[in-house]
Amino acid sequence: MQGARGRMTRRELRQDEFVNRILVAWAYVEENYVRVLAIGAGVVVLFLIGVFVMHQMDAQAREAVEAEGRVRVLLLQGQVDDAILDAERIAEAYGGDAAAGRALQLAGGLYFETGRYAEAQAAFEKYLQDFEATGPARYSAWSGIAAAMEEQGDPAGAAARYLTFADEFADSPFAPNALREAARCYRVSGDTVQARLLLQRILDRYAKSPVARSAEEELQQMGGVG
Repeated sequence: MQGARGRMTRRELRQDEFVNRILVAWAYVEENYVRVLAIGAGVVVLFLIGVFVMHQMDAQAREAVEAEGRVRVLLLQGQVDDAILDAERIAEAYGGDAAAGRALQLAGGLYFETGRYAEAQAAFEKYLQDFEATGPARYSAWSGIAAAMEEQGDPAGAAARYLTFADEFADSPFAPNALREAARCYRVSGDTVQARLLLQRILDRYAKSPVARSAEEELQQMGGVG
């Protein structure tokens, strides 16, 4: 696993960036596949992507991308349970590879959407444990864990999870969002004092953030701005 072997090499980073470009192209085909096929270009697009992949990637990376493609086809066909199973297999078979991380995120999201919150939480936790997540992917996993905890009847635990993110990654653009979600969860759990403190923290530290205005409005509803 990547967590055990350290940071990704330059080659792996380039490969991961390449895979992401391929998946963006695939996502476009997914969203527009009827139109693409209707004008007769779909087979050409998929063929060119396939050829490019075969020439640029090693055998394991090709297998991982092909496996991800099968998961996406299953989703297009509405076979969510089978898609989850295949995503789990990818995460297990390609541990440490970027494809495994994407598969864990996908499995977590599908578990959540189908009401399997404990399994969603476990998938997101494993993703954070095994991969050096950054940016939106990191916050997505953290918030996925918190949301799953809230759905399982633990809003205070969810609030603590959001707050931990805000504390550990205070310079992240997602920190004010995490604080606002933490405040909401504390408010749901009955801890209005902590909720007020966190909303005020948004105004004090992230006054120019997109959530500052709504935080101020919520704080006023709860008793005024400090």
